[in-house]
Amino acid sequence: MPESLPGFDVWLANDGGSYISPSFQVKNIAGLPDGHVQFTSDASNYSTAIIGNASLAWIKEVAGKGQPFFAYIAPKAAHEPFNPAPWYRDHWDPSWPSQEPRPQNWNCSAESRQNHHGNIASQPMITEEAAEIVTGVFKNRWRTLMSVDDLIADVFSALETQGVLDNTYIFFSSDHGFQLGQFNILMDKRHTYEWDTKIHLVARGPGIEAGSSFAAPSTQVDIAPTILGLAGLEAPETMDGKSVVPFLLSSRSEVLASLLPSTRQHLQGLGDLTDYAAKWRQEVFIEYYYNDYNSKCVTHKECGSQRNDYPNSDSNCVDLASNSKCWCNHNTAQEPDCYPTETSANNFAALRTFTVEGANHLLYAEFQPGDQAESNIDFKKADFTELFDVQNDPWEMNNLANDPAFVPVRTKLHKKLHAWLACSGSSCA
Repeated sequence: MPESLPGFDVWLANDGGSYISPSFQVKNIAGLPDGHVQFTSDASNYSTAIIGNASLAWIKEVAGKGQPFFAYIAPKAAHEPFNPAPWYRDHWDPSWPSQEPRPQNWNCSAESRQNHHGNIASQPMITEEAAEIVTGVFKNRWRTLMSVDDLIADVFSALETQGVLDNTYIFFSSDHGFQLGQFNILMDKRHTYEWDTKIHLVARGPGIEAGSSFAAPSTQVDIAPTILGLAGLEAPETMDGKSVVPFLLSSRSEVLASLLPSTRQHLQGLGDLTDYAAKWRQEVFIEYYYNDYNSKCVTHKECGSQRNDYPNSDSNCVDLASNSKCWCNHNTAQEPDCYPTETSANNFAALRTFTVEGANHLLYAEFQPGDQAESNIDFKKADFTELFDVQNDPWEMNNLANDPAFVPVRTKLHKKLHAWLACSGSSCA
């Protein structure tokens, strides 16, 4: 991290780091020296706890001074290797499911996957050993979130104690979806499908009515202009995304009258809000470029090296009491006991539509093989197309790209997709 970052006064940051014995780059955190800090494997140094404690101390300090503030709190959970805090290692509530959801595309046949791109069509069947690891990953991911729940509860408590809860906006979201066995990929999140791309957004604050929701399609690129708008600041022309503030807030006049001055200023700057909503995008653009094979192996000879010493270090195992039932990452082509997350065929530009003349709720994707690090991939040489009717085929088993009935829609979506590829900043819809 640099010595200074415009707009940021304090940070505790890393590149994702570890759950156990984590390290951070530190700036202006009370009780810690600036620079690189390596924590020991003491149970109290679980990464979510460190991030939470530092965040709470800072919030209490700035709120106690009456300062406006912005805190971005991002725990590692629930990322690989899915290691919960030692005190939650074996926790499982009796009301929770005994295994991950297993819809029709979980461990589905090779025949059912043939009209899908890249490694989806060639993925092996999930073995009994692999299925056991998938279920263990599912459970340990939930267990990592127990500490996130604790952090969220403590943030709310701190805001309430400082008397600022009712004039603070809180957003809770994630950076991607996840898959556990869908299309026979054991775990990860690199594909265009719903379970990888859809994420939640839960918000609370002045003018947001409890239990309300909005249907306008939005993505993470809209978060930054939304936060700037709530603070009464104008988003730069070069910033992707648009403010969702008009969709978040109640339209009742008595609610609008009680908003913070900065928020009212932002709404006024957007002009006629009915017109603003009418011009909102009707589809979400998704773009991804191949990273690596990242095969997940379950009995491979290299997996033994991942049986690390939890709770003293991170472990790629689902039985953390004995550091057993492990997986490993193997960055080569498919092997008999490995399940590749992706191949170099997995470069895609896609549209998730909500309203299209002739059909609603479609996923349209074009794929071009290659490695962006070696040559430019512009999707002008796409060699595979997928089109799914998400409303009637939620698990995306039936690729309609070559269905004659969908040719007009496909032609329209192709044109829209390449318009999105060419846009940038405020020129995007």
